[in-house]
Amino acid sequence: MNHSLHPRTILSLDGGGSHLLIQLSVLACLENDIGTSTYDLFDLIAGSSSGGLITCLILGRRLSAHRIIEKVLHEKLLEKIMAKHRVSRLMATLQVRPKYQGIPKKLTLQKELGDLRLSSLDKQLFIPCFNLNQDRLEIFTNDSQPDFLLSEIADACTAAPSFYPPVQLQDGSWRIDGGVGMNNPGLSAYLYAQKCWNQSTIKMLSIGSGWRSFIVSGTKACKYGGVQWSAQGIASIILREKMIVNAKTTTEILGDQVLYINHYLKDYDMPDQMDSANHGIVQQKALDIGKRWYTLHREQIHQWLKINNE
Repeated sequence: MNHSLHPRTILSLDGGGSHLLIQLSVLACLENDIGTSTYDLFDLIAGSSSGGLITCLILGRRLSAHRIIEKVLHEKLLEKIMAKHRVSRLMATLQVRPKYQGIPKKLTLQKELGDLRLSSLDKQLFIPCFNLNQDRLEIFTNDSQPDFLLSEIADACTAAPSFYPPVQLQDGSWRIDGGVGMNNPGLSAYLYAQKCWNQSTIKMLSIGSGWRSFIVSGTKACKYGGVQWSAQGIASIILREKMIVNAKTTTEILGDQVLYINHYLKDYDMPDQMDSANHGIVQQKALDIGKRWYTLHREQIHQWLKINNE
């Protein structure tokens, strides 16, 4: 472990499906503002779900946020990953199988990340996945064994239940999206960074992808059973509330060592389905939201980075 007194910085990215464009837009604005790539700004990048995909692209290929946005807009990265099954409308409504195919996502990520492995990284990575064989949440870091391919980690960490099938990695175990247990990885990533650099000052910029909103009629809910609550998105409600509590706890514990940025999507007239930004109009709206978030928090971000604004 490195015991240098050099200050260390963490970037933590929540999961959010196709809303990753909001986070990328915030980072692109920061890159424009200070003339430095996201890769060069941070010593450790943590990401859950779609945030894990961004993490692999930035740390593996040293891509700027601008370049990843170009891949989404011009190379149709999300559309390639989000290939639907050809099933009847009834079958799709009942969701009797994953909404999207696993193979196109796997092949796209293999093309993007090639033969890059964890051991090839020069900076620290932190990505949660849920191991179905072992019934536990696990964290991928640079030291994880075996020496996994980044493409398979990116595939596994984005395997959101009901959207994609589980992913079997080279060790034989099946994984799904780590967001089921850690969709906001900030505090855990911070604690990991303390082990890596226990003599250093550590600061963290944490970016969400927008809070979803759920309005449920109490009168109608009196008659709900499991099927009706599932239809109302109870799992997503639980996930959101866990994230909000975790984000507040992280801020209370770390104080000014962390800056967390997130807002309700309803305040920006943005559709909040996790896979809604898979076409141009909504993608542009997501990018515009990221710009608005950056403008709103620009002074805080610069103060956090201790940048001279003059």
